[in-house]
Amino acid sequence: HVHRVADLAVSLGKVLEVGEDDIVRLGLVGVLHDVGKIHVDPAILSKPGPLDPGELEHMRRHPELGFAMTVDRFDRRVSEAILYHHERYDGHGYPFGLAGSEIPLLARIVLVADAFDAMVSHRSYQPALPVEAAAEEINLYGGSQFDPMVVEAFNYIAELEQLPSSALVGT
Repeated sequence: HVHRVADLAVSLGKVLEVGEDDIVRLGLVGVLHDVGKIHVDPAILSKPGPLDPGELEHMRRHPELGFAMTVDRFDRRVSEAILYHHERYDGHGYPFGLAGSEIPLLARIVLVADAFDAMVSHRSYQPALPVEAAAEEINLYGGSQFDPMVVEAFNYIAELEQLPSSALVGT
C-alpha cells in the first residue's frame, strides 16, 4: 500500500509541478504516512466491521503519532504532511479540522493517493473497487474531501491511463 501511495503521490506532484524537493518529500510521505499505525492495536487494524467510537478515536490518533515519530528525523514538511494527511478540503477531517489551503499541499496530494489506493485494495472491512469506480469517487468528493486542483491532476493521470490497474499484491 505505502509504495503505491508514494508512486501515485509523486505522479500527482509532477503533474502539479511542485518542484524536485517536494517530489522527494512526496515519496517519503507516501511511504511513511501511516507509520503511526504501529502504535494502533492490530485487532483494530484488521477488524472486519465498522469501528466502535473508542476504536475510531484510537485509530484517528495515528497521524499525530506518526508526526511525533518523524518530526526529529525528517524535513518538517514531511512530518507535517504525515500529520495532516487525513484533513479534508472542506474542514471535516482530522486531527484538527483544517480546510483548504490551511492544509499543506503535500498532505492534500497524499490524501488523494491514499484514498484511491485504499478503494482499489481489498481490506478486511471492504472489498476492492474497480479502478473506474474509485476514480468516480475521487471526482465525486472533489471540493469536499479532496482539493479540486489535486483531483484535476488525478484526472489527467487517469486520462493518460497511468493509474494503477490493480492493488491486489504487496504493500
